[in-house]
Amino acid sequence: MKVSFKIDYQTIWGQTLFVSGSAVEFGEWDPSKALPMKNVVPGEWETEISFPSGKRLEYKYLIKNQDGNFIWEGGKNRVLEIVEMDFEEIRCRDFWRVRRESDVPLFSSAFTKVLFCRANTSAVNNNLHFKKTLRIQIHVPKVNPDCKIGILGDQPTLGNWMDEYTLLMDDKQFPLWSIDIDAEKLKFPLQFKYVVYNTVTKKVFVWEQGSNRMIRDYVCKSSKSIKIHTDESFRFPVKHWKGAGVAVPVFSLRTDKSGGIGEFPDIKKLVDWAKLTGLKLVQLLPLNETVSTHTWIDTYPYKSISTMALHPVYLNINKIGVLDDENLMIGFVQALSGFNALETVHYEDVHRIKSKFFKLIFDQQQELFMIDPPFLKFFEENKEWLVPYAAFCYLRDKYKTANFRKWSEFHVYKAEEIKQLCADNKATFPDIAVHYFIQYHAHKQLLDAAEYARVNGVVLKGDIPIGISPDSVEAWTHPELFNLDQQAGAPPDEFADLGQNWGFPTYNWEKMANDNFSWWNKRLKQMSLYFDATRIDHILGFFRIWEIPVNQVQGILGHFRPALPFSRDEIIDSGIIFNEERFTKPYIRDYFLPELFGNETEEVKLNYLTEYEPGKYDLKPAFTTQRKVWDCFESAKKGNELTGKETRIRDGLCSLIAEVLFIRDPYHPTLFHPRVAFHNTNSYLNLKSDVRYALDDLYIEFFYHRHDEFWKNHALKLLPAIMNATDMLICGEDLGMVPDCVPGVMRNLGILSLEIQRMPKDPRVEFAHPADAPYLSVCSTSTHDMSTLRGWWEEDRLHSERFFRQVMGQKGDCPYYMEPWIARDILNMHFYSPAMWAIFPIQDLLAMDGRLRWDNTDGERINVPAIAQHYWRYRMHLKLEELINEKKLNVELRSMISASGRCSES
Repeated sequence: MKVSFKIDYQTIWGQTLFVSGSAVEFGEWDPSKALPMKNVVPGEWETEISFPSGKRLEYKYLIKNQDGNFIWEGGKNRVLEIVEMDFEEIRCRDFWRVRRESDVPLFSSAFTKVLFCRANTSAVNNNLHFKKTLRIQIHVPKVNPDCKIGILGDQPTLGNWMDEYTLLMDDKQFPLWSIDIDAEKLKFPLQFKYVVYNTVTKKVFVWEQGSNRMIRDYVCKSSKSIKIHTDESFRFPVKHWKGAGVAVPVFSLRTDKSGGIGEFPDIKKLVDWAKLTGLKLVQLLPLNETVSTHTWIDTYPYKSISTMALHPVYLNINKIGVLDDENLMIGFVQALSGFNALETVHYEDVHRIKSKFFKLIFDQQQELFMIDPPFLKFFEENKEWLVPYAAFCYLRDKYKTANFRKWSEFHVYKAEEIKQLCADNKATFPDIAVHYFIQYHAHKQLLDAAEYARVNGVVLKGDIPIGISPDSVEAWTHPELFNLDQQAGAPPDEFADLGQNWGFPTYNWEKMANDNFSWWNKRLKQMSLYFDATRIDHILGFFRIWEIPVNQVQGILGHFRPALPFSRDEIIDSGIIFNEERFTKPYIRDYFLPELFGNETEEVKLNYLTEYEPGKYDLKPAFTTQRKVWDCFESAKKGNELTGKETRIRDGLCSLIAEVLFIRDPYHPTLFHPRVAFHNTNSYLNLKSDVRYALDDLYIEFFYHRHDEFWKNHALKLLPAIMNATDMLICGEDLGMVPDCVPGVMRNLGILSLEIQRMPKDPRVEFAHPADAPYLSVCSTSTHDMSTLRGWWEEDRLHSERFFRQVMGQKGDCPYYMEPWIARDILNMHFYSPAMWAIFPIQDLLAMDGRLRWDNTDGERINVPAIAQHYWRYRMHLKLEELINEKKLNVELRSMISASGRCSES
């Protein structure tokens, strides 16, 4: 079979086009072996090859620049189903795929499989094959269920531009629409346009804009041939799709049937409420397994011990089965029901009760369960991660710690040893297989909720933490993929003066790139089983991560990675006499010690410092790092809380350790990073003014200019490769110290940004306005890391008064408490925003109803980032059944969404 490819592309000098694909003849995606194309006429490239029939070919076009680098066209792989074709000749007429940035998210599964899902796809003409066939096809995801894409053109076979003769296209490969036409009945050149045709009214609903499209000729010479003409986008009138959603953690849900905590089946009730009010998206926090200590510390959802396993605490026990012992079963149900009535989540108690139930019900069902075909299918598809995970859980509980470094002979993962440990003939097998059982039921319950959401036209949005726990399955099984001697965090910001230390190891991107990021690809594919959109937590980490050595505690002693730290010569060339000891060792002087330690100053000098010159001190060897200090005080407290004095000394010593101006690079010790926020140190303030000015210039260059192109190139190596693993809609959390390159990269890749009114990205304004949000964004009133809308209003009286006057344009006295009408006005600002999505924490939506909102404003806050070990336990005070029956609120919310031009129809 002869197959030819033709594409329009206007190259510049030195560029050549190629086509690469899945077959050997096309280089199997190796660009160096791709099929070269010839520039036949200016702007048109062609190539031809003899290719065996009966194959499926995936292919893409790429450009080779003069420097030898390749540029691939955007979008997913093109597909040529040669296996279904019985032709002697195939001619593919394509156009370089550069979709409008605003169209990219529309091709995600959030739209193609949920919002614009076509439940009854039909082959209108079943791709009829003629002796000479012209196939016209186009990618169009944004089509309502009662409409189809059609074509009309300038001759009888194409309907003569008359609505009633519209040729409807086949949507069986949605969002690709196609139609086959007998080319022998056509006159070339022909002109046509795509239309949206309403199948109910039998009329054209929308004509695409712009000039007529043209197909100049049909040059296939064989007696049985097909020309495939593929257009990339429908030229819609400029009107962007917009939707609204709600954000709430699963653990916060409350229903009549919850078991002391929000559970996977409760998501279905939330979907019911979302559908009722016109909300098209439900955003959740991470759902992965975090059990490390079996205490409330494990409530932190961003520190998973497995990126694949789901958290057992979200399982509903009644949907797993009923214990043979009726009284025992009643006891479990009643115990969980009691906790369900409490104001907040009692994690330890609920987790303990459910864990006991899981063991008993598994013992009861084990024999039949282990041979159940659905389980066996699940096991076969997931054993790559499921077996190591189950072994990890077993060993965690056996050794009473998730720190695998303390697991005796199992401290280093060896696949063969773990295979033997998990053998079904071992006495320990039930203690391992119970985790297969738990994960199977977690998968079933979450998948059931996900499919329910899809059927009801509501997008489930997940959350991908930027890191993993250092005591996790992944760190144990693949330590080479992580920098286990470093910790991820964030530099100082308005939420945490000393920065944040999340405790996650950072990624070894070089190792991950060796197999094209397969670890990330598997992670995203697993998520896409349940979610059609996802939030990438701290997407800035794909540009650069804030890295803190494991021997330090506070984020303020971190540095960027990757980065371009200064050499000694660069620092000297900037006009600074680089005294390495003065700039890199803690600057401790007698005169400022009382400010830190008060009455304990002399005690601190005696026990923790060494005076090497009058009034000048070094830290004693046992206290030279923050981790040493922290561990010392932790071991001394012996289970009790630190006294005020002990806390003051510990924190003061950590402040002394941070009294440096430069941090030595851990990978290249002769290079140096300026310490973030060094302007607040005594070390900086005690320098001469000319040195301070020179340091200021160096600081600005380093943090705001030096890395922009460097980080852009780094992100462009990572994000496209990772995103290709999934069709999910990708949203990035891009708050904080945002490099200038980030918005452009996210926009070009179709990644939605996050816009928060109280965290403007423009440093010249105090409050952002939702009206200024870009289309490719999610705008919101707050996040789980912030106080709620009402909490924020009450935190700072002067702050809220300025907002009341400057943003809301109000006069008179500013209410001390956020009255419902204020909350409603702020929500409306966001509804009317140009952002693609307006997503609100459920607490902020309820704030506009004085009857329904909770009196305990502080209790609605989910997390306080400045508190390293925060108890994540917020629970809705209303049951979802009650919310569904609140007609006044639901009608008002639906009306607000519809009036703002956001999609609210089911």
